[in-house]
Amino acid sequence: MGQSMLLNFFGGVSQDGSGWAVDFDKVLYELGRWLLSIGICLLAEGVWLEKWRKIELLSRYRYKTVHVWWRRKFVKGLWNGSITAASLFLAAMAADMVRGAGIAEEGGRVFVLWFVHVMTIMAFFLVLDLGRLRGLAPAILLLLEGVTFLLGFMRVETGRFMYGMWGMYFQSGWHFGETGIPVSGSLICQGILLALIYYIGNCVMAKEPL
Repeated sequence: MGQSMLLNFFGGVSQDGSGWAVDFDKVLYELGRWLLSIGICLLAEGVWLEKWRKIELLSRYRYKTVHVWWRRKFVKGLWNGSITAASLFLAAMAADMVRGAGIAEEGGRVFVLWFVHVMTIMAFFLVLDLGRLRGLAPAILLLLEGVTFLLGFMRVETGRFMYGMWGMYFQSGWHFGETGIPVSGSLICQGILLALIYYIGNCVMAKEPL
């Protein structure tokens, strides 16, 4: 039985920041694996956005309002992001089965936290793509993820408020119990973020001609 790739890449950092003996080399290594999986999703989304941009610049006049255009881009972007995220997760699951590691019992919970978190990251990417920071969007989002995780990990009392902690199963209440990040709270906050990002995109597009 080998180690589960599912948990290694999608479970997040496995150590408890409140512990006395924290191996920060291991923390950074596990954080790097976590950011790698997110980086792959951002790369795939970036490729799609470039293709979308070339097509939509020619067909944008067909839409009645810029809000319709933004809604289509937002929904289509999240759909493509969801396909990439689900494909990565299934690939890791298949690799575990081939290697004899089996399917992790925590797989369903890991997927819920990972998937919702990636959707908020893709939403951030889509709204950043509307402005001048378009080219820096992936770097900004990876930095946001890493920095907010480290802040929450080093100061446990603030962890539940740190965005980078919300998608990790190993930092959640499902794994650590009462000392972990509350699952319901993190999912609700990310749902609110998705709605807020969509609204911000609408406001940005309201200033643009169709």
